[in-house]
Amino acid sequence: MKFIRRYQSDIYGRYRVAYLRDGLFTGLFLAFVVLFMKLIYYPIDVPHTLYTDLALLAATLFFAYRYRQRLPEGKVFFKELMLYGLGLGVVAAAVYGLFLWLYGGVIDTEFPGRCMKQFVDGELHGNGTPEEKAHTIAVMKTYKTWTWALIGAFLTAVMSIMTAFVAALLFRTEKNVVYKKGSKKGS
Repeated sequence: MKFIRRYQSDIYGRYRVAYLRDGLFTGLFLAFVVLFMKLIYYPIDVPHTLYTDLALLAATLFFAYRYRQRLPEGKVFFKELMLYGLGLGVVAAAVYGLFLWLYGGVIDTEFPGRCMKQFVDGELHGNGTPEEKAHTIAVMKTYKTWTWALIGAFLTAVMSIMTAFVAALLFRTEKNVVYKKGSKKGS
């Protein structure tokens, strides 16, 4: 029984150009969600929230669908959509991380303090010895705005893996051909 299959597939579109452009828009959309939450008097207190996850999922699904619609005859393989979604997520995470850095440094200067308080409260109620908790809390108190921005960007990039997988499963139109060991691609 084989656990790893080799798939033969083509790339139908220019996914690199698309994920750069769409990733930029997705990152800006995540920034808009955070600003909207601040405007309705619900400023974020962690660098990565359920709202940003939902916004990332919605944007990834929207842009993956649009990408498929722009392809000739709408043909797209799982692999191409997965590469597109991963690229989109990485670009969006970078833009979102830069925004969090700006947000915590200029727009909402209390953001790093709220993040630290939230994580310290979680650590106090977590498992571990009192010495381990004290050490972790001391380390967290040294975190600056850019540290929280990096954490938010990293968690967004990780979440983008899952959203890319969902988009690729939903919007693929072509099945990959499994080829046997020893056969050449295209034969």
